[in-house]
Amino acid sequence: MKSLLLTFAALLWLGASIAQVSEISRQMSLGVHNGFRVAIPGASPKMISQVWKKYTRDYGKLKKNKKADEEYIEAAVIKSIYGANPMDIYTSVEEGYLTAFFDLKTGFLSSSSQPGEAAAAKNFMQEFGFEVQREQTRQELNDQEDALKKAEKYLDKLKKDHQTYHRDIEDAKERIKKAEANIATNEKDQDQTRKDIDTQKKKVEEVRIKL
Repeated sequence: MKSLLLTFAALLWLGASIAQVSEISRQMSLGVHNGFRVAIPGASPKMISQVWKKYTRDYGKLKKNKKADEEYIEAAVIKSIYGANPMDIYTSVEEGYLTAFFDLKTGFLSSSSQPGEAAAAKNFMQEFGFEVQREQTRQELNDQEDALKKAEKYLDKLKKDHQTYHRDIEDAKERIKKAEANIATNEKDQDQTRKDIDTQKKKVEEVRIKL
């Protein structure tokens, strides 16, 4: 029973992580129209825009409408959606979402009027969502690889420091040996100097008496 619950939870998580496409009606630069919205959890507007530009580069030049905060492609031909017929595509981007409006010149694409083309548009949008998720994964992989390189570089530094510390210890031991030898020599020299001082004191006293 527990394994079944875990499997069900995993399926729910997988379903939530897959790019979901929904059909909505909302305001855009040409009024309120039907559009297709793909949800890509965790994707930033910048990433979504960058991937959309690459994803649609074969269909026309992507232009910006700064007043409406939209991007659009004029006379785009996507055979999988509308055959050889051109259409204008308008897009707006939000955090984790991209909404596309397909202007067929006879009206905006919707499931109620063009069910086949609308289904193809949903597939097109979902594949775009997958591409964004792939880009997210690529960036995550790059980030993790960078973190791994930093950790490996830090380990190399620690190894070098470890070798340096051992050399410092060996150098210190050698200096200690030399210092101990110098101490022994110094103590002998002190003893001899004391004897020399005593001898010299006697000589001084003899001269003083003579004086």
